[in-house]
Parts: sequence; C-alpha cells; structure tokens
Amino acid sequence: MTISDPSLDMHAFLVTRWAGEPVNAAPEEHDDLRWFRPGELANLKLAHPASLSSILNAVQVATA
Repeated sequence: MTISDPSLDMHAFLVTRWAGEPVNAAPEEHDDLRWFRPGELANLKLAHPASLSSILNAVQVATA
C-alpha cells in the first residue's frame, strides 16, 4: 500500500537486539516512543490509520 500524503513522515524499525529503554528526545515532535512486539502492533492508534496495514505487512515479511 502506498499512502500519498506529503504531511506524513513515518519511520518504523525492526530491532532484534537493544539494551535499555528508548527515550523520546523530541517531545515537541512525538507523542510517544516505545517498543512493540509484533503481536501488539495491530492495536496501535496511529495518526494515519491507513498506514498500519503497511507496517504489519513489513514486519510479517521481515520476521518470516
């Protein structure tokens, strides 16, 4: 799925190892920053809900 919205700038990362907790270093730009397990992603409330299916598909491919 491609979302054509010039005001939307979204990044998702697949992380397999990490030490510590992520920190929201730009609270004026982000409401929240945290880790999710793949099974928790379906319940996310995103600013652009149509992008959730793209994230779920990318995680499914990356973890297959």
